Amino acid sequence: MTQWIVHYANACGQLDDWLDRIDKGISAARHRAERVSTAINLDIVVQVWPGRVIDIMGFAGYAPTGTMMQLTLDPGNENFARNMGEPFERMVAHELHHVMRWQGPGYGETLGEALVSEGLAGHFSRQLYGSAPEPWERALSTAELAICEKEAQRYWNTSNYCHGAWFFGQGDQPPWAGYSLGYALIGRYLECHDGESPTSLAHEPAERFRTHLSRSP
Repeated sequence: MTQWIVHYANACGQLDDWLDRIDKGISAARHRAERVSTAINLDIVVQVWPGRVIDIMGFAGYAPTGTMMQLTLDPGNENFARNMGEPFERMVAHELHHVMRWQGPGYGETLGEALVSEGLAGHFSRQLYGSAPEPWERALSTAELAICEKEAQRYWNTSNYCHGAWFFGQGDQPPWAGYSLGYALIGRYLECHDGESPTSLAHEPAERFRTHLSRSP
């Protein structure tokens, strides 16, 4: 029998008022995921770290390996409480797909691999919840998306790309460019491949998706 073990870093009691909601959210995401994917063993570390979350959500996730997920919460964030329903569950689902991908090719070291990993994770949440793209998955205008597509074609196989610039707006790219581009890339692929899903594609190499990086040939 597989198990998910949740580890709370809560010695100071900052999560006391939220433990039940967090447990229910994690369990709900797990239930949806295991209806479409193979069950896995997973450790989940839940911690409070003000200022290290997505501000508009009040939390953030990270999956560093194929056996662990980290969820960082800031109960003091003004947006936290209202997002502790389905938005929280969708974050768990997103990070779970990263965990699944780590059990195959891994998150990846090149720009192209990162775009695919983030795009698949975003669409996995959509697969489970039928949800609209998250704000970071629709952050680019049509013109900005076209510019980023050309740049990504050029640097697709580059491993020394600046992840912060592509995904967090810490350089020349617009904020969340990589998330929006990756989401668009996987969306185009799925439109052309009936019967496939983020679940079935969890271990596919990034190169398989490259031809869908832009709408034009």
